[in-house]
Amino acid sequence: MKRFLLCLTLSLFACNSSHESSSGGDVASITFGQDPAASAIAQNERLKQAQAAIDQGHPWRATQLVSPVLRNSRERTPAALLVAARAAAGWGGWQEVEKLIAKEPWLDTQFEGEGRELLTRAALERGGDTAARPHAVAALRDAKTAPVRAVRLTLLARTFERNNMFDSASAAYIRAAETLQPVRAWLYLRAAGSEVDSARRAKLFAKVTLPAAKPRIAWTEAQARERFSDALGAASRFATLGATVQALRLRLSVAPDTATRDVVKSELLAVIRSRANSADARSAVDVLDRGFTAFSPAEELVIARGTWANTPARAVTGFVRALTVPSLVTPSDRLQYAQALSRVGRSREALAQLQAVQGPLAGQAAYQRGRVMLTFGTRDETIAALRATVASFPTDTVWASAALFLLADLATDDGSDPAARSLYQQLYRAYPTSARAANARFNSAIIALASGNAAAAAQEFDSLNTINPRSDESLAAMFWSGRAWAEAGNQAVAKDRWQRVMTQQPVSYYAFASAKRLGQRPWSPGGATDSVPHIAAVDSAIARIALLERLGMDVEAKLEYDALDDAAAGSPQRLAATASALIQHGQASRAIRLAQKLVDAGHRDTRSYRLLFPLFDRDELAHDAKMNALDPVLVAALIRQESAFNPRAVSVAGARGLMQVLPSVGQEVSRALTYPVWYPALLFDPDANLQLGTAHLASFIKQHGAVPRVLAAYNAGGSRVTRWVTKAGADDPELFAERIPFAETRDYVRLVQRNAEVYRGLYEWDRQ
Repeated sequence: MKRFLLCLTLSLFACNSSHESSSGGDVASITFGQDPAASAIAQNERLKQAQAAIDQGHPWRATQLVSPVLRNSRERTPAALLVAARAAAGWGGWQEVEKLIAKEPWLDTQFEGEGRELLTRAALERGGDTAARPHAVAALRDAKTAPVRAVRLTLLARTFERNNMFDSASAAYIRAAETLQPVRAWLYLRAAGSEVDSARRAKLFAKVTLPAAKPRIAWTEAQARERFSDALGAASRFATLGATVQALRLRLSVAPDTATRDVVKSELLAVIRSRANSADARSAVDVLDRGFTAFSPAEELVIARGTWANTPARAVTGFVRALTVPSLVTPSDRLQYAQALSRVGRSREALAQLQAVQGPLAGQAAYQRGRVMLTFGTRDETIAALRATVASFPTDTVWASAALFLLADLATDDGSDPAARSLYQQLYRAYPTSARAANARFNSAIIALASGNAAAAAQEFDSLNTINPRSDESLAAMFWSGRAWAEAGNQAVAKDRWQRVMTQQPVSYYAFASAKRLGQRPWSPGGATDSVPHIAAVDSAIARIALLERLGMDVEAKLEYDALDDAAAGSPQRLAATASALIQHGQASRAIRLAQKLVDAGHRDTRSYRLLFPLFDRDELAHDAKMNALDPVLVAALIRQESAFNPRAVSVAGARGLMQVLPSVGQEVSRALTYPVWYPALLFDPDANLQLGTAHLASFIKQHGAVPRVLAAYNAGGSRVTRWVTKAGADDPELFAERIPFAETRDYVRLVQRNAEVYRGLYEWDRQ
């Protein structure tokens, strides 16, 4: 898996050193020179091992190796501190870098300024713009080779830019471009963005010939005009580029009079009205709130309508002010207001708004009252509210059926399966056209099977496929029909059902489960090819990306990634080559999206599926899994579902990295593993995340045993699983999975198990 290696001595970046080319051109390498600390590192075996770990892309392993060295005062040499700082930089431990070397007296006398370069990067990453500049100047002074000097010139340019020293920034970027030719287009764009003179900007733009960079010329020009106080010129260009809110913000900033400001306000409100609850709407509201001190009730209502889903606190403020003129507010507004209130924890006020909704939306409001009751009311109050919805709005198919479905779910949670089955049956019989009808029929049949009534369950599963053959539950119903017929004693029908599942969707959870029931060989991809072509343009783009990331130019690197994605659609070979290159560079989530296009287009061979279900650092994954008595296949399957092998993934809840570990959990597990240091940034390091995640997963194995329960606990929490295992049929792992009440967790449990079977079929795990 790709790491950001910071040691200046390595020849890491394959680059086109002669010219920019849309096809990539020949690939050469930029050599940074010999390691200035090599001889000192060679004198200590642990330092040698730590440096080797860094070189191989395992900076956290290096930190673990070097930690005992640092604790020994005789071994705590400048070289040891440098290796430790290199390792910390590799996993994003910039605070640790500063702690290790910021006050060392050897910074300007040893290692050709590498310590200063590391401190420059640390300061830039941590927002220390002022502190970064003297470090960058000192690092540049001690550079011994042209490539190293160019890298440090770029870092210095970034510090100049951060400190508003734009002339110096532009000059430094241009000088760096002379050596770092593979990325010179991006450096010229940066230089142009720091150039106040439009004519000089135009000359720099003329040098930008790289296809991935050329579309950014117009954006850079707009940003430069804004930077250098040409607000109207920038606004005009942003408007042309479709950046409406940015254009309006700039126009507002220089509006000469009230009339002009009112025009801009009107246009911003129009954006909010037409793009309600979008990122643009949120930005437009922010511009309005910064630019104006008061709005009319009608304007506040526009803002509230445009923000209730993604900025509920601002929406609540808007609705409160709009309600000073009650005639403005519609029943739909009250529904939205109630949802916003509920999201900010003001449930009782939400109930009051829902109570006021009349007319066609009254049924929806009644159902929402029941949902809100779940957050703070008693069980009896919630059930009463939902029953009132069904009784008061029997002809409202959508909301009466929703109320019945929730009532049934609550009944199963209370351990009353007969009542739940009755409610599910009432739903699909009274509301056969409801979107919930098929799911209700399926759940009713599952309860029948769990309660020992296999014959009734079989009939109910089969009726689902007869009545709703295209429903999302169709494949599941087919599999469970087989289970039910088998328990009812009809093996022939059972086998027919399972065979049909395998034919319809061979790479599905239910197909793998059916194969096991039939005793048949599980799925394996067609064809034996695993070769992926190399395409020069793809390789050179990846090389540019690596260099851009080394320079800290992440925005430009993302644009290169986006250009790669766009170009990949040209042919299946290009798709495969791009996906493979992205996987090797640690961008599996992008690769998976491309590989899915290959599979959807009918390329269902080993190569395509290995791109769709990738593996990184297989030995590392297997090692950590086995250290915790885990099946490596299960770990790979879980990572595929949790993060798509994206080490930078962050969930809505704040879970991070490959195995989506919460910082609080990571800190707790790190203590148990006696980590030498702890920073939340470690969760973005693949090695550390694997160590922490596998240890965390192993704790669930010890507590819950069966894989479906373990996965449910990993996704939804152990306390919920403790409740779910009390349901009828929960001793059966497959039934337990189906009876999980949360759709997200239920799907998660099935998909991870599906992934595991795919990984088992794609790779030779027994050789690990």
